Amino acid sequence: MNKESVLEKLGHIGLVPVAVIDTVAHAVPLADAIKAGGIDTAEITLRTDCALESIAMIKEKHPDFLVGAGTVLNTEQAEKAIKAGADYIVSPGLSAEMLRMQNDIPVIPGCTTATEVQAAVNAGIRTVKFFPANTNGGVSACMSLSAPFSQVKFIPTGGISLSNMGDYARCTNVAAIGGGWLCTSSDIQSENWSGITRTVQESVKKLLEFEVVHVGINTKEKDEGRDISHALSKVFGFSVREGELSNFVGTGIEVNNFVGLGEKGHIAVDTNRVAWAEHHLRRIGVKFREDSRVMANGITMVVYLQEEFGGFAIHLRQRNK
Repeated sequence: MNKESVLEKLGHIGLVPVAVIDTVAHAVPLADAIKAGGIDTAEITLRTDCALESIAMIKEKHPDFLVGAGTVLNTEQAEKAIKAGADYIVSPGLSAEMLRMQNDIPVIPGCTTATEVQAAVNAGIRTVKFFPANTNGGVSACMSLSAPFSQVKFIPTGGISLSNMGDYARCTNVAAIGGGWLCTSSDIQSENWSGITRTVQESVKKLLEFEVVHVGINTKEKDEGRDISHALSKVFGFSVREGELSNFVGTGIEVNNFVGLGEKGHIAVDTNRVAWAEHHLRRIGVKFREDSRVMANGITMVVYLQEEFGGFAIHLRQRNK
């Protein structure tokens, strides 16, 4: 897999478990537990003697599982990680030595200042690790860097947990969120694989944050759409916002001025990132209608699921940020 494909896949997965493995026997069961929870990547930190062997064992068992080598401090460590099978390199800081490696493998350097991000950009890097995130301004600092560096995506890591990860998930410049809460050292050491799977599942749910935002009603033409909209307004006192293609009655009802997708209409579901949602739904067999995709600035804003539910089409919608 080439460098761009690795970074694209990370950006679709949206979560990067950061793991410290003390015993090589834990490597494959850990990957199994993470995969069972819905994530196909992990950053194995080079803080233990068995880290490189653990990377090799995971890649042997799960070739499609993206394994990152973390806490990489120099090119010697990076070269050993690559030889072990690492798909990407994560460094806690930024150095010229590490930047030179990025022609061979995706290198995600740790950056917290505009100076560091600018150095990474000048070296051709577009995805950086915002680390340690919480002690360097958190969400507000991460978002403030998006103005001068709109082309850069961040992977915030450090001090993030299930309770605050949603704040980062709603940041437009976040490619993925990394952290040790997904597979804590205590859970790994106690071989609590089912607990890790549950945490990953809960985190994926928090990452996507699905929310039903409106129900759509199909009509035959514009006059019928307008009449239904005002009839609903008369009964419930909802305001009506008329449009060329549809009318919104209050905030929860959309009346189409045409026969749209779905036998009875549609249901709109907001999510933090449509690309994240598509990836995780595809993992469980959900298919999408490519002819329904609405793009803006290279980002999918709306896409319909192929399957209907009770006569209703379902579309994902990018949450306003």
